[in-house]
Amino acid sequence: MNIILRVLLAVYAFFLTIASMFAMLVTIRSDILTDTYTYLYNEVLANRNPSIVMFIIASIFFCLSLTFLLSGFKPEGDKKAIIKYNKNGDIRITLNSIENIALATSRKLSGIRDSKAYVTKVGENVIITVKAIVLPEINIPLLSEDMQIKVKSSVEDCTGVQVESVKVLIESIFTGYKSSRVE
Repeated sequence: MNIILRVLLAVYAFFLTIASMFAMLVTIRSDILTDTYTYLYNEVLANRNPSIVMFIIASIFFCLSLTFLLSGFKPEGDKKAIIKYNKNGDIRITLNSIENIALATSRKLSGIRDSKAYVTKVGENVIITVKAIVLPEINIPLLSEDMQIKVKSSVEDCTGVQVESVKVLIESIFTGYKSSRVE
């Protein structure tokens, strides 16, 4: 549940608490209900402006009620894991685990100085993005294609999760030293 929905739920719960306290008070002293009804009928509903405000407030609470009711039926799913079902139960493989497999595979390749892996869930499949720093004098297209093939097969073999695509971003060429640039 996002933060806006939580704030609205807190406001809704506050006003619902006031309404329930009023209902408890009415059971103790029933003349309060008669007095409240008389006040609402003579003062609020007789005038046009207060009745419009009351209608707007009632509409807001009706919409909030529908929102909270429908949010309970919305299938959230697990956004940080892929769920695989088998006859013995279900297996949850976190996206972090898939990132670590992709990272280990990409770092084993010769010509890679450093790499980072990011995994995005797309339905029951994943998209892997590998950002790498390569050593100089490496054929980048061949290395990238090799990385895509090996990362995809490694993740699919280890987890059973289908990899939709492996995107490779070569961030830099490793030079061995940091130069201070003067502009």
